[in-house]
Amino acid sequence: MRGYRPSWLTAGVAAVLTLCMAAAMGVAPHSAYYDPAAPRRQDAIRLPDLREQLEKLADAGATYFHEETVQRGDTVATLLRRLGVEDPDAQQFISRDPAARTLFDLQPEQLVQAEVDQDKLLVSLRAPIDGNINASRELLIGRAGGLQKPAFQAKLQSVRNELRYEMRSGAITAGGFFRTMDIANVPEDIVRQLISIFSGVVDFQHDIVQGDRFRIVYEAGFRDGALVRNGRVVAVELVNRAQLYQALWYDGAEGSNTGDYYTFDGRAMARPLLRSPVEFSRLSSGFGWRNHPLHHQWIQHKGVDFAAPTGTRVFATAQGTVDFVGQQTGYGNIVILKHPDGYSTYYAHLSGFAGIQPGQRIRQGQLIAYVGQTGWATGPHLHYELRFNDVPQNPLSVMLMEPVMLTGRARQGFLTHASDMLSRIDVLRGIEVASSLS
Repeated sequence: MRGYRPSWLTAGVAAVLTLCMAAAMGVAPHSAYYDPAAPRRQDAIRLPDLREQLEKLADAGATYFHEETVQRGDTVATLLRRLGVEDPDAQQFISRDPAARTLFDLQPEQLVQAEVDQDKLLVSLRAPIDGNINASRELLIGRAGGLQKPAFQAKLQSVRNELRYEMRSGAITAGGFFRTMDIANVPEDIVRQLISIFSGVVDFQHDIVQGDRFRIVYEAGFRDGALVRNGRVVAVELVNRAQLYQALWYDGAEGSNTGDYYTFDGRAMARPLLRSPVEFSRLSSGFGWRNHPLHHQWIQHKGVDFAAPTGTRVFATAQGTVDFVGQQTGYGNIVILKHPDGYSTYYAHLSGFAGIQPGQRIRQGQLIAYVGQTGWATGPHLHYELRFNDVPQNPLSVMLMEPVMLTGRARQGFLTHASDMLSRIDVLRGIEVASSLS
């Protein structure tokens, strides 16, 4: 429970203030020409008995407001329990009503507010469902009937949010990158964006060390002072092993419909190939000749292996088209993507596919499959290959092309846009949140 507010508190305070005002009026002089020597008369003032009124207020019952964020693995039952709700009728209504069932679609870290009475019965519930940081749909559930015949109503409505820029900064502690993100209160979805932005140049599983520094500015939507949802990372600075990496979101570049990330001097962050197709993994076997773990003979390893638990998400390392989805001897479940200029990537030993079909266009970083142990595999891992004209290449050393540099009017527009975010980053350079809490 993050907070509660008794609804009868205001009425009680008002009654006391009214009583004090009446008493003050009873003792104040009636004349501006008060004579201390004049005869005095004392009259008894009979105050009203407020006990009956207070008892009626108490009988009316208090309501309390609870706020909780959705946690990973939450069910409606566990969420309601944390909100202080013990109401089988409300739970049954939510599971059956089409509008109320959208509560099942909430993502981790989304905020839910519930109003409950003294018997822990649900009075009302409010939760953002979907949308963006500027506007979102909100679910409202309210009790419409009495205790004897409980009834509820649910509706979805559109609401406007207040856009804010949130800022976080810190130094990587001995606990590692992800522990530091928790200490600095960086939301999970913002951490994922940070990893994606620098995935072409930084391996967050192995490259990040203690003492590295980060500064992040990201969008967030608020309503009534409460966070509704986080938006996009708009500026970020990372110092990794004394190397400075910077990125700024810019959607005004000529010929760009969706925007992209650029360095602070106007070079595109996008790379033709991501460093790794698997999040939170480790390299277990490199490219080249090796003693095969199953066949026990020296053969060429045509790709690299990333060890990760079964079910770990696999992402496309480059934009392309699905060429094959299915099974192949040795590879097990495999996805093959075709890319421009004769390149292709292979993703093998998968446990399953992410709903992709042959011929489908895939964007860089899109979820395509899940790590598994199918085919010739001694443990769960992803076998990843990069080929050029069907000849295997080392994916960890290949650089396909240099990033695009903004020029002319596009560059001038970018620099004008960047000035505000640069000032925010400058402020963060003097604030190290995580390092002070380690």
